[in-house]
Amino acid sequence: MSNNSGLTRFLAKPWIDPLCLWGMGWLLPAARCWAAAGPGDVDAFAETLGLSAVPGAIAGRVRQTAALGRISATAQARWIDAAFGDGHDLGQAERARREAAHNFLGHRFNYIWFARRAHLPAVQLDVPLPAEMGSLTDGIDPDAFFALPATPTIVERSHVVQHDDVREYWLRFPSPDDAADTCWVHVYEGRAKDGGKLPNLIFGHGFAMEMEMMRGDMRGSRGLAASGCRILLPDAPGHNRRTAPGLYGGESFMRRPPISGLLHFRQTARELAAIIGWCRENGGGGVGLGGTSLGALTAQVLAERMGTWPAAARPDALMLITTTDQVSALTFNSSLAAITGLDRAAKFAGWTEREVAELGRFTDGGANAPLDPANIVLLIGTRDNVTPYDGGRRMAENWRIPAENLFVREQGHFSAAIGLEADPAPFIRTIDLLKRQFGR
Repeated sequence: MSNNSGLTRFLAKPWIDPLCLWGMGWLLPAARCWAAAGPGDVDAFAETLGLSAVPGAIAGRVRQTAALGRISATAQARWIDAAFGDGHDLGQAERARREAAHNFLGHRFNYIWFARRAHLPAVQLDVPLPAEMGSLTDGIDPDAFFALPATPTIVERSHVVQHDDVREYWLRFPSPDDAADTCWVHVYEGRAKDGGKLPNLIFGHGFAMEMEMMRGDMRGSRGLAASGCRILLPDAPGHNRRTAPGLYGGESFMRRPPISGLLHFRQTARELAAIIGWCRENGGGGVGLGGTSLGALTAQVLAERMGTWPAAARPDALMLITTTDQVSALTFNSSLAAITGLDRAAKFAGWTEREVAELGRFTDGGANAPLDPANIVLLIGTRDNVTPYDGGRRMAENWRIPAENLFVREQGHFSAAIGLEADPAPFIRTIDLLKRQFGR
């Protein structure tokens, strides 16, 4: 993935995890301000955040955020023209898009102290009553709830940026759940080795992790693809270029807990099915589905709920990084829910563990692996309290994950993810599985 730098190894220690959680407790309220500042209307900014007045310095900051947002939107539009239009100087357009997006996204840091002093929340919550879940799920078989639409999804590929070692391009298609919401997938494609078929690994990012809006290949995916595979990096709903006006990346997932999470899993699962189908039509090798944190939870829910799907839409392998078996319980027992106030807000709205557990029919891991355990790679951290370690350990035991596919590290949720840069063994194992079992 990346180099084995001393800095990465230093950061990939359990001491970083409470610091990351503490930092999110400060950054998410600042992101809430940044999202409210998007239109550049100071009065609307104050109304959205429930403020009686906005200091002059902050008013100027709001207008600066809006200006950076317009620059980023212009760069994105130019990039679309280059990627899916004339193809002229696509590499330069991509660098310009990332630079503008990086500056816009980074401007949220300018609201940290203001958000802290104003005691602003991390999430613009709109918690539904438990009865709403009943109208959504009562009497519905979980597999039917996740069934794919009858109309096939048409995936469009961009022009290609040719590097010495890989081809870089993007996919786009309308979300099966919302045709107005464009799905974006960043692809690095290497060359198949020894005449075999090209293996595919679709890798989902975590909550609020918006690497597509930052400079450079921060995940090291190009280097991994150069080893002889295709790496596909989809933008999750509500993240990166798919963030709705007035929200920050990931906020839509947490805004109406726990129903917003369930709908996120269904929408993302259907989008991933379209990407899996595209991989099978364009390369023929095995398809692995993986992710870290929210990306891993989504892959896991998909695997459990793909019972009605055609074989071409199902993954051949799973790679789950920092996950847990009781996805539904994260509303109450995740440290991330605690720092954002989701657990308290859900209880105040009348949600109890009994109602939340009902969601487990749709989201939680079963007693048996959803596909051959030999094709499931799992990494869990013994100090993880975001996706609790005990749930990951139960999953490994219930699914009978082979020892060579199970990576247990003395790390927390964030340090385990950081540690992949220094020790990408789960990635290497997954790609090797795809090459050996599905590469001919």
